[in-house]
Amino acid sequence: MKSLTVSIVNYRTAQLVNECIDSLKAFPATLAQTSIVVVDNASGDDSVAQISSRHPDVRLIASSQNLGFGGGNNLVLRGLQSHYVLLLNSDAQVEVGTLDSLLRVLEAQPEVGAVSARVVNASDGADQDFPCRFPTLPEMFRRLYGGPQFPACGQEAPLELERLHGACMMIRGELLGSVGLFDEGFFMYDEDVDWCVRARNQGWRLLLVPASRVLHHGGSSSGRAPSGHRPGALSETALRMRYELRRSRYRLYRKHRSAGEVLVLKLLTDTVMLLASVRALLVGLLRPGRRDEALALLRANVRVISINPFRIEVPLHGV
Repeated sequence: MKSLTVSIVNYRTAQLVNECIDSLKAFPATLAQTSIVVVDNASGDDSVAQISSRHPDVRLIASSQNLGFGGGNNLVLRGLQSHYVLLLNSDAQVEVGTLDSLLRVLEAQPEVGAVSARVVNASDGADQDFPCRFPTLPEMFRRLYGGPQFPACGQEAPLELERLHGACMMIRGELLGSVGLFDEGFFMYDEDVDWCVRARNQGWRLLLVPASRVLHHGGSSSGRAPSGHRPGALSETALRMRYELRRSRYRLYRKHRSAGEVLVLKLLTDTVMLLASVRALLVGLLRPGRRDEALALLRANVRVISINPFRIEVPLHGV
């Protein structure tokens, strides 16, 4: 029987991780022998104790530092010998048949390098936004005005996409030797897009399997609201993610787009941040009760504007 390793990265979401593992045990794969590995990204709380107490049979890696999504998963992927590996968000849960439907596609189509399940809201089962194209400048404008994407809606057969959803992505183990691990220069956001581009450049196909679903809470580690919901006051974590999202996008463009496109992206990003900063200043002046929130947002915007899009960060580990 083939082997499947499930990799889950935790950052202060122990209860959700336990529920995620519960779902994997309740609805296990029948087509592969499954092992589960949890990486705790230096949560600084009692996550390790909570998870190990409830699931003593699960391998737990306690990282001494927060390596982000890619770096955390790389602790599992580096040297992995499994036939398949499933990257599953800590705030996701599988359903009956989820794992087997993904495995069947990979078993039946050897040219497919990775597959994703349909990602739906844990609260009501509605489809979540599933960005399925590389975020070129035209595509970002299309998403800005056209809204979220739901490629699985109304579909039954697997769909070939440019990128898959990092919340649930099953990869052939052999790709880790050729395509490589995640680029740890991305702390959070776009590391899955970068990996998908590298896989497609080597000729591998990427498929979304509409018949397979995962329930996703969304934003539990990052402080961002789930798809389709507007957040309230921005937390310190959410403000940091505001910065990390832009930093990651610049890195993605440096690797896969032209220098001219990087410059245009920088100009557009800074324009948006400047307009948002003016609005924050007006809110702070006109609504004294929201002054602290407005100042925090202003500082976050200024930090984004200060990013040098051509600066090359050194990852903590090799890719």
